[in-house]
Amino acid sequence: MRIILSILLTGFLIAVDYETEIQPIFNANCIACHGGSEGLNLTSYSDLMGNDVVDPGNSMTSILIQRLKGTSGTQMPKNQDPLGEATINLIETWIDEGALDN
Repeated sequence: MRIILSILLTGFLIAVDYETEIQPIFNANCIACHGGSEGLNLTSYSDLMGNDVVDPGNSMTSILIQRLKGTSGTQMPKNQDPLGEATINLIETWIDEGALDN
């Protein structure tokens, strides 16, 4: 929806920016548990992409989205309220755009 609205309003495709839009979500909600001690590390783009939890171009098959939505395994963030729908949609859009480090 965000992409379509951006195209309609500006005539240009505006991609989700990893550094300013996605990493801050992970910093605020995820790295307390996934900050590099072991397992999934969400402290940087290279660490995230080295864990096979993102399927660039396909958010539906990305383990990251399945965990955030609670459709596979334990819903994340664990022992916290789930992320809001708009936040998950932003991450989905980023993944569907190719999960770029732009």
